Amino acid sequence: MGLTLKISVEGNDSCIYVEMDGKDSGTIIGKRGQTLDAIQYLTSLVVNKDKDKYQRVVVDAENYRAKREKTLEQLANRLADKVIKSRKSVRLEPMNPYERKVIHATLQSNSRVTTRSEGEEPYRRVIIELNR
Repeated sequence: MGLTLKISVEGNDSCIYVEMDGKDSGTIIGKRGQTLDAIQYLTSLVVNKDKDKYQRVVVDAENYRAKREKTLEQLANRLADKVIKSRKSVRLEPMNPYERKVIHATLQSNSRVTTRSEGEEPYRRVIIELNR
């Protein structure tokens, strides 16, 4: 593939954190982090193959995961305001479980809206509704 990246690995008994930086980070991240998620999944399979105790693996590039979480929080709040003003539910695009959890957690303290997930993986999505 010919990618140029600097890879650093830190960890303890419960988690391994892999950070990749470099000019090819965008390729590693992929569309909405899909390539990064796939790399993380495959790395986790390899790391935990013959282990009795599961070790969590987090793979990140250019601090993408923190940036994505902030973007999702902003999206959740913006769409909650839209639901409150329009009094109509909003259906988000399909998301992975972690991203759905960010949306639910962000709006959990908003008493004017409620969230729920519907559908089957990989098409499961969050619905934001006016709290009645």
